[in-house]
Amino acid sequence: MIALLAASVAPARAAAPPRSPAATAAPAFATPAAALAAIARAEDRRDWADHTLERALAHPDAAVRARALLAVGRLQDSTTVRAVLPLLADTSAGVRREAVFALGQIGHPSARLPLERLLGGADIETVDLALEALGKIGSKASTALVAGYLRDPSPLLRGEAAIALWRLADSTALDALIERHRDPDPEVRWRVLYALEKINAPDQIALIGALHLEDDEWLSRAYAARTLGRQKSARATAYLLQKLADPEVPVVVNAVRALQQIADSACSSCLPSLANALSHAHPYVRVTVATALGERFAWVSADTVAVRSALGALRDHLRDPDAATRGACAAALLGRRGADGLDAVRPLLADSSVYARAAALRALGRVRVALAAPLLESRLDVEHALFERMTAAEELGQIHHRESAALLRAGLADSATLFVASCAGALADLGDSASVPILVRAFAARAADADADARISIRDALRQLAGARLADSLDRVFPARGALPASYPDDFATPPAQRGALIHTTAGDIEWAFYGREAPQTVKNFVRLAARGYFDGAAVHRVVPNFVIQDGDPTGTGSGGPGYSIRCEYNRLRYDAGMVGMALSGKDTGGSQWFITHSPQHHLDGRYTIFAHVVRGMDVVSRIVQGDRVLKVDVLP
Repeated sequence: MIALLAASVAPARAAAPPRSPAATAAPAFATPAAALAAIARAEDRRDWADHTLERALAHPDAAVRARALLAVGRLQDSTTVRAVLPLLADTSAGVRREAVFALGQIGHPSARLPLERLLGGADIETVDLALEALGKIGSKASTALVAGYLRDPSPLLRGEAAIALWRLADSTALDALIERHRDPDPEVRWRVLYALEKINAPDQIALIGALHLEDDEWLSRAYAARTLGRQKSARATAYLLQKLADPEVPVVVNAVRALQQIADSACSSCLPSLANALSHAHPYVRVTVATALGERFAWVSADTVAVRSALGALRDHLRDPDAATRGACAAALLGRRGADGLDAVRPLLADSSVYARAAALRALGRVRVALAAPLLESRLDVEHALFERMTAAEELGQIHHRESAALLRAGLADSATLFVASCAGALADLGDSASVPILVRAFAARAADADADARISIRDALRQLAGARLADSLDRVFPARGALPASYPDDFATPPAQRGALIHTTAGDIEWAFYGREAPQTVKNFVRLAARGYFDGAAVHRVVPNFVIQDGDPTGTGSGGPGYSIRCEYNRLRYDAGMVGMALSGKDTGGSQWFITHSPQHHLDGRYTIFAHVVRGMDVVSRIVQGDRVLKVDVLP
């Protein structure tokens, strides 16, 4: 059957897609270089309507057609599918591959059958991309064909089939995945275990996951632990507890999270082991354990020896060297003990780390409103750090303290747009419709210059309080500035000359190599910001163990940026460990915040721009904690 499918899509002469009269009448490109420059500008404008990209898809130069397809995929506009489909049969393998990738990015179901007909082709790279695209489209009608590739001789295709099945999340693939759980290639094995987490079959999957907790490959052990947690099988508890002593930190982190997810009725037996793990040498384990303890306490009686011991361990680690762990312990204590834990946690409100202080403020939502509200209101004053003020405002909304509405409305006149955005969100949580006129004025006065997060927060508050029609109209009346240049430089389409960057941090040095051809505008943006010292001194504001570290926000809040947005440059690179991506609040909202992956994160593929990868210093990436700082960025010529 596969051979027949392959024959049906043998490459033919390049077929021009159906073209509109306007596209046909438009002037031809003077040279291939002119075509590439026009494509880059049209992509940046997200412009399909002017027919530049449509004409480029029919260009005689394969490099131009391929570049136009990449631009079309970045548009993610379903109306372009009809123009892309003919290029699946292009004479150029590079063009065919870009057509497949573009269709996966667009994700429209009309592309499913044409993509399925590519399976079985001789070009492994095209088949690999077709499997990825079918997973992104998400139609379970493709499951059987995709699952068949779990038996393919190529480990690349077996692994890609597993990732596609993770996206499809179809229980009918269970038997095929189980059949391959012992795949001899470790890169395939962990992907199979990853795919199994999306299928709810604990009786069949729990034993397989437990078996792979002893796998020689640490990634397989880590994903086995994660899958056991997603299955929520109490049978896995004993196996996962053993992994708290695993030599690899990511395995321990995933085992703790899995225990947190299972939260079985016998979890009191886990508490001594988890409390002991609070003394683990690595802060990633300690913060994960503290978070899990806070979640699991709701399942056990408060008068057991195990609970009292765990509470004692949490109190002890309110003085942990790691700020994130201190904050997580505060949340766990208040979550379990409420007001009775407040005296122990109160010193964290004066902690040396703003991240520990903010975590303690968030944790106040777990005590009585009458106790929490005064403490939160006291942190709205300008004498406190911006992140504290923002956290306090947001938490007042979360606890629905309506008596704070006047203070929050006053905050809409603050000079810090990010604080204005936090107050706006809190007022929306309170349902305070009286604040709508003030919110509109705040949006008009500052949101055009605001970082994407702030602008979105103010607009979303208005949408909730006054309806979508008013909120969406403001985007048209007060458009964001800096999203598009007034004019494009002559070298706009040219890849950057710089080869990488050296990031000096308080934890050590990290060296990147740029992907200048795959993400030229993102790299150029980073280089421009680095040249003016924009990143120097910025705190690593976000660390999620075994996921990412994130920096690039001079405010240290996670909501700041340069005051403009850049376009996403989705590309065919995949998020393996050490990839550097652009953080977003939605499509085309990147600015300055970047992240580095601790481990493979293929759910991010094609959704966040990859613009560099770590070539030296992954050990530094794996020990950076929240509050570490970038001291300086040197761009490497």
